[in-house]
Formats: sequence, structure tokens, C-alpha cells
Amino acid sequence: MKVLILSPFPLDWERAHGGVESTVVYFLDGAAARGDVSLHVVTSLPSVQSPQTRTRGPVRITYLPRLRWGRAVGYAGDFRAIRRIVEQEQPDLVHGQGTTFYAGAALASGVPAVITAHGVAFRELAYLRGLSQRARGLWDAWYERRCIHRTRYLIAIAPYVAREFARWTRARVWHVPNAISERFFALRRAPEPRTILFAGVVSPRKAVYELAQAVARVRRSLPDVRLRIAGDTRPFPDYVARIRQLVAAQGLEENVRFLGPLSESDILAEYAHAAALALPSWQETLPAAVAQAMAAGVPVVATAVGGVPDVVQDGLTGLLVRPGDVAGLADALLRALTDAPLAKSVADTARAYAEANFRSAGVAQQVLDVYADVLRLERGDGERSSAP
Repeated sequence: MKVLILSPFPLDWERAHGGVESTVVYFLDGAAARGDVSLHVVTSLPSVQSPQTRTRGPVRITYLPRLRWGRAVGYAGDFRAIRRIVEQEQPDLVHGQGTTFYAGAALASGVPAVITAHGVAFRELAYLRGLSQRARGLWDAWYERRCIHRTRYLIAIAPYVAREFARWTRARVWHVPNAISERFFALRRAPEPRTILFAGVVSPRKAVYELAQAVARVRRSLPDVRLRIAGDTRPFPDYVARIRQLVAAQGLEENVRFLGPLSESDILAEYAHAAALALPSWQETLPAAVAQAMAAGVPVVATAVGGVPDVVQDGLTGLLVRPGDVAGLADALLRALTDAPLAKSVADTARAYAEANFRSAGVAQQVLDVYADVLRLERGDGERSSAP
């Protein structure tokens, strides 16, 4: 079986930007031992000046330049470049990661296409700032709907995703979560008391401002509490400036630290030392940070939004609060930092859930089963037989 995967993919494999890049890297690692499947990743990056091909084990990765003003012309030039690779490679199927650019490229390939929905662009639109971001977001939300309507085979990383798109598609749906690096499962924990980790882009959707407000409340009871913010601060500079102003106004300079985007080795070290992970987002699908924390045995404090309650059960595999509830978030963080039996219980139960659901080899097998099901359906050989 020959599969072309169209996806965001990092130039520096240690520094994946976002959950989609990471999960594709981990999927390739999980599928690497399979000699009966040929995988070729094609990605398109503004930073690439000319096409280049590299290898990761048995997998080829082709990097194409991303053309400027692609949205304005419906990505026509980008899709032509990808279509040429499809014609050269003659894959059995194409797998598009995401619901916008790469989904459109997969659906335009002329080959049976599987689409994995990682996010919900029309839900994220509300948290974009500025005219240019809003304009891009509106276009992406429109294009997402168009792609989902045309999709015949859909992988949803969480039941929430399938629920959101149900009104727009009659696609066959498989539920397959994203994979997590084996390094998180093997992590040796040495938690530092009172240390809270946030991992993700510092954006309005992730509610880092509200998290800083909650930490100010926690400090009243735990003066030595620390918040370590591991994530890119460049996409939303005005929002980051607001957080820095709050930190200064509350005198939190010794409690809050911005780490910037980290390599996987560095983020692993942060998980090793964190006493809790905080993700107080306004909207999420199945956030990689939550899955990573569960695999590493770090107690999770998150908001009950999107697909988070699909994996985090309050009091069982983590602690959930309402979005925007700063007082409730502070209380949950205090519980995670001071109630050792509770923290151990939720971390252990979450770790067992992660073992059963996020291991790269198991997730890779589920995706490969979807590929086999799709090819059978395309041949008219009957119903799907494996992934739920």
C-alpha cells in the first residue's frame, strides 16, 4: 500500500510547531516498522525556497515552497505542485491532515482521500484578533465547510470533532486519537512542588491571561507558586503584552516565566518537573498538551470545552473547570498542588488511559486499518472492518 500524506511537518523534527506536526511525526515513528506500507509526506512551507526531499527512517518527506497569496486564488499554484507529485508517485490513497489547505489538496488529488480533522476552524474564529487574522479566519472557516462537505472518509481525533461536523457531511467517520511520543511515556518524573506548566501557543483562545489571573489568586495561599509558559509568543504580540502588563501589575515577576517555543527534549524536561499542567482554553479539540501530560503522569487542570471532556473526566483523570472561571481555576490549581492523594490518583488513572489510547504504535495501527478499510470500500469489497 502506497500512501501520500499531505500535512504540516517541521523542518526541525525536534521543534514541531503545534499538535498536527507533532502527531504526524509520532504516527510515522509508530508505523516505521511496517514493511507493507510506503509512506511519503508532502508539506508546504513559506520558509522553503525550492523543493527538497529528506528521509526519516523509511519515510520520505518532501518540502515544497508555499506560494504567497494562496488563499486569494484558492491555492491553485500550491495544488498544482502537489498534484504533480501525486501523478509521479501514483499512491493508492492520499491522507490530508487538517480541514483547510491540506484537506483541499487531498480532495483535489484525483486519488481516494482520507481527511483527519484536528481542529474546528469555524469555532476558533471567535478568538482571532486583528483585521488580517480575522479575514484569514473567515476564509478558513468557509473553506473548511467546503472541504468537509466534499469529504467521503473522515478521521475524527475526538468524538467532539465528529459532532461538530455532523451537520455538514455524510462521510464515513473513524474515531482515532492523535499519537504521543513514546518519550512521554518513558519520562522519569521529578516534580517540583508549586510548579504549574502551560504548554501551547500563547493566544487568546488558550486563555493564558486568565491563567495568570488565577496564579495571582493561588499566590495568596502559595507564595512560591510558579507558572512556566512554554509556547510561542510571536503570533499574538498584543495579547502577550497584556499578560506581561498583568504580571507586572500583580508583582508576579518572580512567579511567572515565559519560556518561548521549546524543543521536544526541553518540553519533556518541563513535564518532568511540573506538579500540574494547566490548560484553561476557551476552545479545544483534543489538545496535545493534555495527552502529553496524561502520558507523563502530570495532573491535568483544564476547562470543560470542546473535546477535552472526551478524555478528561473531572476528579478521575483530571480536574475540569468552566471556561473563564478564574476563581474556579485557581481553586482547582490549589487542589492539584496541595492535595497529594488526589493529584496521584488522577495522574495514575490518566496515565492508564493514555497507555490504552495514545501509544504511537497503537494509533498507527488504527490509521493503517482505516487506510485498508477505505481501499476495500473503493473496490466495493464491503464494509469497514476495524477502526471504530
